[in-house]
Amino acid sequence: MTTTTVSNFKLKGREILSSYASFTLEGEITARVRRGLQTYTITERNGIAKGTSDGEAEAIYIANDKAIKSIEKNIVPLLPKKVVINKPGDILDACAEFDLKLVKGAGHNKKVWGGNACLAASTVFFQTLLKASGYRAWQLHRPRGGLKTFYMPNIAFNMVCGGEHVPGTRQDIQEMFFIAMNEKSVKGVFETGVKFFKQFEKNLVRDKLPTGTAKERGFVFPVKDNFEGIKRIRECARQIGLKPSDYAIGTDNAFSEIQKGPKLRKSGKYDMRFSGMGIKTREQLIEFNAKVVKSAPNFVTMEDPGSEADVEAHKLMNALYGDRVQVVVDDAAVTQMRFIIPFLAAPEPENRAGNSILIKLNQAGTFTETCLAAEITLGLADLSRVEQFLFARNDIKNVLKQLKELGVGSLKEAINNISRGGFSAFFSHRSTEGTSEFLPYMPLMYGAVSRKIWFKAGAPNGERNLQNYNPLIRAEEEMRGSKIKTVVAGFEGLPDNVKIPAIQ
Repeated sequence: MTTTTVSNFKLKGREILSSYASFTLEGEITARVRRGLQTYTITERNGIAKGTSDGEAEAIYIANDKAIKSIEKNIVPLLPKKVVINKPGDILDACAEFDLKLVKGAGHNKKVWGGNACLAASTVFFQTLLKASGYRAWQLHRPRGGLKTFYMPNIAFNMVCGGEHVPGTRQDIQEMFFIAMNEKSVKGVFETGVKFFKQFEKNLVRDKLPTGTAKERGFVFPVKDNFEGIKRIRECARQIGLKPSDYAIGTDNAFSEIQKGPKLRKSGKYDMRFSGMGIKTREQLIEFNAKVVKSAPNFVTMEDPGSEADVEAHKLMNALYGDRVQVVVDDAAVTQMRFIIPFLAAPEPENRAGNSILIKLNQAGTFTETCLAAEITLGLADLSRVEQFLFARNDIKNVLKQLKELGVGSLKEAINNISRGGFSAFFSHRSTEGTSEFLPYMPLMYGAVSRKIWFKAGAPNGERNLQNYNPLIRAEEEMRGSKIKTVVAGFEGLPDNVKIPAIQ
């Protein structure tokens, strides 16, 4: 590959419309590119999610006008004079160097400079280098022996919405997923997803129910209880000719929403107020989760089985059912290395908070920290870079303290334990906005080196969702044109220890 030199970076921020009827931040970079004898100027931009995840434990957004000023005052001076790219790793190294400066300067959880300012700058910087270099996202992590097989992620389509998304519902679970597991291509996954979506809509019309959709375009309709959505997913799958071994079911419980307020958090109890099931203890909640898991032989994934404040609930779920279902930690981990490492590093399953981590750019606040969260989870992390960022965040002492309590003697031992765990990474939406197609870069980066990849960006409809899905179809076509075999992750994309009855 010809040497690429990128220089004369000019960065600015602006407000753009968000798909959530609001305004969000967009970063734009203009840069000079020299490749061989050619010299030209490029302009790249990326809009970041307004997001609904804004807890104090994750990257904190500030007002857009203040973030735009922060980019100009604090971040523009950090841009390098030039970046020389001879190989894919040079892009990632340059991003890490830039993002480390952001971490050091932005304050705790980036609340001084603004998590939105940092993320807008960080993502568009990566995007500029990638486009300038001519590399594709799927070429950035080249496995030993060259890239011969690429693993496309399992796609979790949100089909049924409840909880906070649907006022008046009788469903405590926020999202229910349909996942095509036995397709030979990612295009085939989307074809099945579209077919399923249309059949589901027909069934709602048949039953004289509304066919409106929520934010992620999953259907919103009155349900009788917490299990109706799963029953309808199973019915719809049968109607389009799918066997239980051809598809899977999953949920995002989002159970932080039913443990609001200090009284419930202190007592470790939950108010299943949407369904009317009343107050439940932590143990009773896990019993309910187990019923959900056992409601279908191909139920494979459950996100947020407890609240963000209740790591013990996650540990209990993983201890009892982590060999039966993918236990995905989102609200408690918020894509932060300081949580992910102690959550996964224990040698004993009962001391782990789950076996999968949800990965969101907007929670981490920079591109590199998002990558590190994914790489730690997938057992691909570079120890020195992990240490570097933990020190920059002033998190290293607390992480080591937590590891010691788990009987893990060092960060190296923790990373090795996680690497042996065979865990999965679940990349999530609420990370792009405007006309951005940034989010698909994440699964496309790691499908070259891991099969444990999952992805969700809503139902297979709606412009914002499709801008996250269509790039996967294009990438698959390009790879196959280059004689690279592409495979959908399927059931083998689950964590190593998970066994699903439908395929036993």
